Amino acid sequence: MNSKLVLEITDFETAFYIKPKDKYLFALREINFELYKAQKIAFVGESGSGKTTLANAILQLNPNNVTTYFGNIIFYPQKENCSICLDKYSIVTTEEHYDENTQTTSYDIHTLDEELLNHIRGNHISMIFQDPFTALNPVLRVGEQISEVILNHNLNITKKEVYDKVIELLSKVELPEPHIIYKKYPHQLSGGQIQRVCIAIALANIPEILIADEPTTALDATLKHTILSLLTHLVGSFSTSLILITHDINLVKNYVDYVYILYAGEIIESGLTKQIFYNPLHPYTKLLMSCSVDKTKKGQKLPVIPYELPDLTDQDFIYEKCIFLNRCPQRNNRCETKKPQLYSIKGQKVKCLLYEK
Repeated sequence: MNSKLVLEITDFETAFYIKPKDKYLFALREINFELYKAQKIAFVGESGSGKTTLANAILQLNPNNVTTYFGNIIFYPQKENCSICLDKYSIVTTEEHYDENTQTTSYDIHTLDEELLNHIRGNHISMIFQDPFTALNPVLRVGEQISEVILNHNLNITKKEVYDKVIELLSKVELPEPHIIYKKYPHQLSGGQIQRVCIAIALANIPEILIADEPTTALDATLKHTILSLLTHLVGSFSTSLILITHDINLVKNYVDYVYILYAGEIIESGLTKQIFYNPLHPYTKLLMSCSVDKTKKGQKLPVIPYELPDLTDQDFIYEKCIFLNRCPQRNNRCETKKPQLYSIKGQKVKCLLYEK
């Protein structure tokens, strides 16, 4: 892994305003992590844990009219051939101000302007979205859609150079007869082929970071590992950093270096992939591991985690108690009165009072 820092997120929170209820839903809280050049990390958690909200926050894709941010998202570009790049892009920044007269603290929150964001999106940071079938324009040939991404960020490139680059990309994602695929419309391709086209689009400008949001959701079991193997091979060949987002913890085992377990908007465990798989610490991580088709014998009922995610509009609960309290099989009285911190255990980090020293 390269030691060059490409993304730094500190004390980050996201809240959505729910107008009918006149409440805020606190979707992400206390998010802290770093991403380095060529590193591959995964965020794992069930639906509603905040994975996609986090991915969208990095590229500022959450709806502006109902979204409030707090904390910092800093991107450090690495492209040597980008003549207009800044040393860093403060996608979200928070400035603290203390008034000595009133003894109160206020905050100014700034987000990057749209022009700079458009320079980053698809050029420095790309994203593969959950559903490949809706990610492409149905009335444009796939070759034209890949060409558009290249042209948006390479103004001096010729049509011949663009065409050659598209054909090369289609070959790299292992699509047979790329010249024929170039002319096809999305509805003429299979699910696996469409996902390969989406990968080609995402990697067209060799971004520093690729965010893959549930890239195998719409694919069958055989194709899932084929696509992930291809994806991790390509990001490795380009020295691109990968943020893989999935609800299936067993899917990431052979593809990433580091894993973050996200639950109800909080990182509750993190560690090297081998640490998470061979020594899971948090009760939630252990339950995720048990809810696997691979570990369930034929005829057995698939294990499920009982109860539902907590109400993320309930500030008293989410900021004062253990977020996993209502579903934890190992809870005790302290969990109802004390919010656990992230404790370090031999390189792993876990947010659980069982590990409080």
